[in-house]
Amino acid sequence: MADAPELTPAQRAVELSRPWVLLAIYVALGAGRLWWLAAAVAAATCFAAFVQMHDAIHGSLGLSKRANDVVLFMSGLLLLKSGHALRATHLRHHGKCLGEDDPEGAPAHWPLWRAALRGPFHILTLRLEALRIAPRTHAVQAVETLATLALLAGAVALYGVSGRAEGLVYWGVAAGISGLMPIWAAYLPHRLAAQHPAVRAAGLLAQTWTPIVTSFAFHHPHHRHPKVPTALLPQWVRRGTSSQGA
Repeated sequence: MADAPELTPAQRAVELSRPWVLLAIYVALGAGRLWWLAAAVAAATCFAAFVQMHDAIHGSLGLSKRANDVVLFMSGLLLLKSGHALRATHLRHHGKCLGEDDPEGAPAHWPLWRAALRGPFHILTLRLEALRIAPRTHAVQAVETLATLALLAGAVALYGVSGRAEGLVYWGVAAGISGLMPIWAAYLPHRLAAQHPAVRAAGLLAQTWTPIVTSFAFHHPHHRHPKVPTALLPQWVRRGTSSQGA
């Protein structure tokens, strides 16, 4: 295939704004006490933040280094995570995929029950692994961790002072999604072959919507071409298939 495609300015604007627009919708729904709908939007916000953070990790958003670092920082906060810590473990995953020194990919070797039970503890372990893998980013990882704790404390304080639960509900949803990340971000993508019916079905859905489905459906092509933005993976794969068949 040719060089990795780049997002157009309009596409970049969508990718950068998506999680924050969803967050604003969540806040509005929470203020209206529409909690079931609000929780669903909170989950959508987390997945949109994950996609944005993942593209920032690979530098595929077409931003300057400083702007990319800001996006990495902010999208990580939406997931209760240090974006720079995740960059360290994720780039190690790409470099030594499913090898002995690939802590992010470790759940792919576990049985499903273990990935489910150990998921939350594994996510915490990755924080320590990131410090080992990327010692030069200790300072920014520490700042991001403190910022996450400050947001959690703010959510608790908001509830205690005013009884408003928007912060607590959002962080509860984010913590649940984060705890299951070893399953949906490591176990399933690496245990299901590219031709598995679930992956193929996700690929069809990804042609029209949802970047999080795209990142699952085209996980294997992503490993071969990590610089391709998540939003452009479907057309990139179609283009490669067409060129091979020509």
